[in-house]
Amino acid sequence: MIDLTVIELVFITGIVLITAFVQSVVGFGFALLAVPLLIQVIDLQPAVILASLIGTSNNVFQFRDLRKDQDTVQVKRFLYASFLGAPVGLAVFINANQDVLKIILGCGVLFGVLLLSRGSDLSEVHIGLDWAMGIISGILLTSTSTNGPPLVFALQARRSTPEVFRATLNMIFLVSGLYGIALFAIFGEIAITDLTLATAVLPVMVVGVLIGRVVRKRIDPLRFRNAVLLLLSFGALSSIYGGLSG
Repeated sequence: MIDLTVIELVFITGIVLITAFVQSVVGFGFALLAVPLLIQVIDLQPAVILASLIGTSNNVFQFRDLRKDQDTVQVKRFLYASFLGAPVGLAVFINANQDVLKIILGCGVLFGVLLLSRGSDLSEVHIGLDWAMGIISGILLTSTSTNGPPLVFALQARRSTPEVFRATLNMIFLVSGLYGIALFAIFGEIAITDLTLATAVLPVMVVGVLIGRVVRKRIDPLRFRNAVLLLLSFGALSSIYGGLSG
């Protein structure tokens, strides 16, 4: 049962607005930013469920606008790999020490940022990279809902354009998100209060996406890449801090 004060509800609403805006602009980051902030108000498990419900709704809302630019080959490859990893992540979500997991996640993301900031070009690397990143993403999907970093690393390292980057990630997040929600529901991890809270903040998510659509038209590729790196760094440090202070 989630028992919230008015101030806490306002705080959660603000988080959803800002993170929906960020995801609309750069193509990812909703759960990566939302979960570390939400756990300041609610426990980790309901934070993961809320991020999954709203994040997937976000992807559904943006699907029509982005679908034409997606790389279908990459989408299928990442999804197949994510489906393999998600059941493992669910077991972690139910049983594992979440603080340790957050620290590991943060360190891994920072390593990816280091590689990308040095201009690493992995566009010719074997597709095994995509499978590995996809499986890790699937594990993170159902354990912390922050499944974006491995996919971002792979797509940015392969020099995907901003348009393809956004569209491909959106499709992967949409399908894998629905899969993750189904697993949560089957194992009884979604409460009525989770659904009620998600429904209450859904309109705010839509507003954040619409504002982001306007802003992203004014961002050039270099600024886009820098925004991705900054976002990854912030998410990584937030995750490490959350794990150490848990």
